Amino acid sequence: MPKFTSEAALDEWFGYHPPTSDAVREAHETVRTKCRELAQALSDLLPECPDKTVALRAVRTVMHEANACIAIEQRVYDPEPAR
Repeated sequence: MPKFTSEAALDEWFGYHPPTSDAVREAHETVRTKCRELAQALSDLLPECPDKTVALRAVRTVMHEANACIAIEQRVYDPEPAR
């Protein structure tokens, strides 16, 4: 059976991608800050119930996925990384 996902893709997805520039670090921080603001607004607005927990976990998942996008595609922020 052929592999659907390559070893290279797994390495890319699960590897550590340290920030290559201040622009990348700032992008990560912006995502964390905005997600924290949204989480706080939802926490203040929503009643205490299991659905509130799900909503807050979804914001956390968004933060993780957005930061993964930045980490993996950081050449967008830093086209000429330091060598």
